[in-house]
Order: sequence, then structure tokens, then C-alpha cells
Amino acid sequence: MPISTIIFKNARSFFLFFTTLATVQHAQADLKYSGSDTVEPVVSAALVAYTRGNPGFKLQIKSTGTSVGFRDLCSGRTPLAGASRPIKQEEAKVCADAGIQFSEIPVALDALVMVVSNKNNWLKELTFAELRTVFDPDSYGKVMTWKQLRASFPDTPIRPAGPDIKHGTFGSFSDSLGLKGFIRSDFKDFSQHEKTGRYVSDNVGAIGFMPFGDAVSMPNDLRMIAIDFGAGAIAPSIKDVVSGNYDKLSRNVYLYVNLALLAKAEPQDVDFAKFLVRDMEKFVQFANLIPLRSLQYQENIKRLSFTR
Repeated sequence: MPISTIIFKNARSFFLFFTTLATVQHAQADLKYSGSDTVEPVVSAALVAYTRGNPGFKLQIKSTGTSVGFRDLCSGRTPLAGASRPIKQEEAKVCADAGIQFSEIPVALDALVMVVSNKNNWLKELTFAELRTVFDPDSYGKVMTWKQLRASFPDTPIRPAGPDIKHGTFGSFSDSLGLKGFIRSDFKDFSQHEKTGRYVSDNVGAIGFMPFGDAVSMPNDLRMIAIDFGAGAIAPSIKDVVSGNYDKLSRNVYLYVNLALLAKAEPQDVDFAKFLVRDMEKFVQFANLIPLRSLQYQENIKRLSFTR
């Protein structure tokens, strides 16, 4: 598609486009980011800001999911890995066995939100138990329509959707529901959150889960629904995530840094990494994520300390 025909609907789209263009132009970039596409827009925002004063800076970005990011981090292929969940014990062991030390840097708060099509005018909220039933593997073949879930709902097929298993969002969501990494067999999975959104938008009976920022970026297509955790329905919002009211479906997202690999990088690569971490609170807001407390960002700077 010619660049001149692309219309940017929001800042997030601009950052994604800019990063894609930069990756194509600098395929052999020295500094690399791999992992979560929830964290990637934060890195992209930092890239846009940094290249204003450093136009020759090179950055290669591969946002193919948290699991891939950890694999690249622990094999020494990337110094920067984004993650939408904490590193698992077995992943940390791979790093340790390879002699790779890393620093875990909290990036932001996020929420896993449930979205339906704007064409859906009846699904406003679900209880947490109903939400679990919708995605539970044991529900397949038993609860196949919305009417089977709640008598007041229409007899419309349930079409569950979300990111594929490579995404940390998949594991975070399944674990939050107590499903231990599993989801029902008719679950429609996608490699990108935007594709989940498009599918849900086109199917009135669909319900999908995705990061808060991705849902916010598609207001013309999707509507977030409220979840009742036991004390009344809570609609996803920055206020309720920060206060803890939405806690069962809230999470931290992270940047993992291979300190030894970064220490060997070019001085400008190191400078960008410090720039990213030092001003992360600002870049998080461009990515539609929820900032941590300012004191936590100050602590992050210490976590990036290393000897060249």
C-alpha cells in the first residue's frame, strides 16, 4: 500500500506504522526489541521521540508475543524483551543455564477487557462466574448460545475470541479465570489484537479479550463490557484499575533487559535504552497503558544500572 494512502486514526496507529517502516529500512539494526505487542507501542513512542534528536538511530522491532520475546532474551538474540506477564520459572531457568542475567523493569498497569461488537445492544455486563463459563473448556458442547448462559439473552451462538497462545495476554487471561492455561476448543485465536477486534466487530455474538489500550483504540468498532466480581459490575477504566476494583483482570506489563548484552552494545544503543527507561512514564501514556506511580519509574532507572 502506498504511504500516501494510509490514514492514521490515532497516535497508536502512527507509532505502529513508524516502527514498521523503521524496521524495514534498518533490518540489520544493532539494537533489538522482541516480545509483547502490548509493550511495543511504549518502545515505539520512545523511538519517535529519540530519533528527533538522533535521526540516524537504528532499532529493529519484532513484536511476536511474550513467549517469543523470552526465548530471544534467553538465547542472547535481543537485549530488550517486552512481556505482558512475569517470566515463568522454566523460562528464567533457560536464561540462568545460558549464563544470562536480566533485569525486570515494570512498565505499566494494564487491564484485560472484554469487548463485544458495537452492533451488540444487549450484552452490557457479565458476572465473573459467567465469564469463566464462556471460556471454560468444559463448557464446549454444553453452553453454546448466549441464552444457555443467561435466559434473558438471545439465542445467539457464543463466539469466544482473543490472542493466540504465544501472547502473554492469553496465559494471563486463562490464569485469571482459573483455567490454568486452557480455553475452550471453539476459541478463535489471532496473532494480533487488532485482528481479534475486527473479528468481534463483525460478529454480533462474539466476545473477545484484549489489553485495555487496544480496546480504547477501536471505539468505533468495539464496546467494553462491565464485569461483576461480586460487589457490582465494574466497567474497565483507569480509575478502577488503579484503585484495585478491577484487580482480577488487571496486570503489570514489563520490559526485560539482558544487561550484559546491552553493555556490549554501541553507546547510542545504551543511550536509547536509558532514554526509554528514564522517560517511560511519558511514553506509557502515548501507548494507552496506565502509568505506575512516579516513584516506581525512578526505581526502574536503578534496575538498568550496569558496568560497561
